[in-house]
Amino acid sequence: MPISPTITRRALTLVEILAVIGIIALLMAILLPALRVARANSDWAASQNNLRQIHTLMHAYTTDNRDTVLPSQFDHRNVRFKGAMREAVPQAPPIGLPLMGTWADILWTVNSIGSVQMPDAEDGTPNPYDYRYDSPDRFVYQDVAGYSANYLRSTVGMERPFVNTEGTISEATPYGPGASLLEFGHAGYFAANDFFDAQLGTYITAGQIKRPVESVYLVDSRAGEVIKPTANPWKANDPTLCEVDFRYPGETCLFLCLDGHVQPEAKWADIEELQGQWWTSASPPADPTGRGLRITNLNRSDNPGP
Repeated sequence: MPISPTITRRALTLVEILAVIGIIALLMAILLPALRVARANSDWAASQNNLRQIHTLMHAYTTDNRDTVLPSQFDHRNVRFKGAMREAVPQAPPIGLPLMGTWADILWTVNSIGSVQMPDAEDGTPNPYDYRYDSPDRFVYQDVAGYSANYLRSTVGMERPFVNTEGTISEATPYGPGASLLEFGHAGYFAANDFFDAQLGTYITAGQIKRPVESVYLVDSRAGEVIKPTANPWKANDPTLCEVDFRYPGETCLFLCLDGHVQPEAKWADIEELQGQWWTSASPPADPTGRGLRITNLNRSDNPGP
């Protein structure tokens, strides 16, 4: 009977194994940056889509409310018909005063976007507040396991909260000075231009806005849901003052203007670079337009635009 030939199996040497590992590491080094860029661009596109959805809801609000632009803030404590936004039933919101809120609370409530059932207390007591009339805040993002960001916020998480004091509970604007490190990683805020503040009962109508295509309503923020139409919160070259968050590739942010278009912008120095010096100058300035955005005095009759 013939004897079968012996099959010799050759094992990989240490040098060959290291070479394979090196090739894999090289491929990962090449691919990972590209994957990060693709992911960042995807988040950017998703945030733009969120802003467009917000504008659709804003337009519906304006249509249903006698041409009123969606307020950046409201105070219904002393009005006859208070509505449901941040109502004290079933219980007071955990953050901020009842019957006072922001544009996000209005859109969340009017459009019945959803409710969020909060977890029971440690002693088993049920939490009766379900956020039907209040847009999700810090408590929701930190206490509800698996809660995903709603489209009233950015798809990119906050990595540079405005108040940089470790462990300090300083609520996001308008209920406090700005988001704290307790909100690190939570969905990034969109902040409304507080030119549209209706807390004193003054509402702006769409007909009063001279240039909707240039008039800023929302911008990416690291501080909260409103941003003052004054110089300091817009000082991009001063991180201790600037409330705008440049969270997208190339350190850019997104603006939503009142005509519904979404405009990306790279960093600027101050508010004058965005809107020119026209709105802050009594005489014709050297740079009347800036980057073609308007934040203050949106109802001025001498708007230089066509």
